[in-house]
Amino acid sequence: MTVTYWHALGPGALAEAVETLPGWPFGGDLRMERISSGTTNVNWRMIAPDGIRFLKVPGQGAEAFVDRQAAHEAAVVAASTGVGPDVLYFDDATGIEVSAFLDGYRSSGAGDLLSPTGMTEVMRLYRQLHGGELLSVTKTLFDMIDEHQAQIAETGRPLQPYQREVQERWRPIQERYVAGGLELVPGHNDPNPPNFMVKPGAPMMLIDFDYAANTDRYYELGAYLTIMGIPGDVRRRLFAAYAGAEPTEGQLARLYLSGIGTLVKWGHWALYNSVVRDIDFDYEKYGAGMLLGALTMLKSDACVRAVAAL
Repeated sequence: MTVTYWHALGPGALAEAVETLPGWPFGGDLRMERISSGTTNVNWRMIAPDGIRFLKVPGQGAEAFVDRQAAHEAAVVAASTGVGPDVLYFDDATGIEVSAFLDGYRSSGAGDLLSPTGMTEVMRLYRQLHGGELLSVTKTLFDMIDEHQAQIAETGRPLQPYQREVQERWRPIQERYVAGGLELVPGHNDPNPPNFMVKPGAPMMLIDFDYAANTDRYYELGAYLTIMGIPGDVRRRLFAAYAGAEPTEGQLARLYLSGIGTLVKWGHWALYNSVVRDIDFDYEKYGAGMLLGALTMLKSDACVRAVAAL
């Protein structure tokens, strides 16, 4: 069977099609159940006679910003360190990946990530992941912002005045940050709360390594702290737990500015996706929320102080 658009297949057709993939290791009758979460991929619960597994199909247009080989490499590395589930199969041509199903786990919400246990677990995950060997691909927060802005320009999509203002205010900050040097670590690069999987009495796990690459140490930490609205005194404590030492003012500045950069990055990601993707998700609204949040932070006195502390 020749399949062009795997993301468009229904459960029956997909169950038949995957058996034609090179080296497909799972025998017996398969049954697919769609998992509703996910905006980049089409995710399935793959039920076989010998158990349940998780199957990921790349979504429409995702090839524009997802390096499937790098994502697979990162997923394997994460599994080897206990940060992510075991990877059981990967097909180069389609990007289809099968991993162990995290039985009993569920996607986290804000309450999970803001609880004392949740905050401790997030720091543990990042400390463990960032302590691993570097990946073969480097793509920092700043690389991604540049990429998304170029992609948007190529579509011809016009920018609203506040969106242009975000770009104008952010550009010199990014240049100053990069000029001060980056601390590259292997990164997951996607701080969306559903990517943190939780289970009572079990360690938190990370899933979905589509955006994984070597990145600046402070991006993921700043993203988490900013998206979750964690205040300064708690930030200090959490970073100290992550790093094993009290943060300097320069480190706190990088956390703060990386948080702004997170909003800039994901806001532009959403603007681009609003043009190239056709799924039931309001990218326009998501992007506006991110970029308006970034603009508020960019205009703040805290931003001025953080830039001065770099």
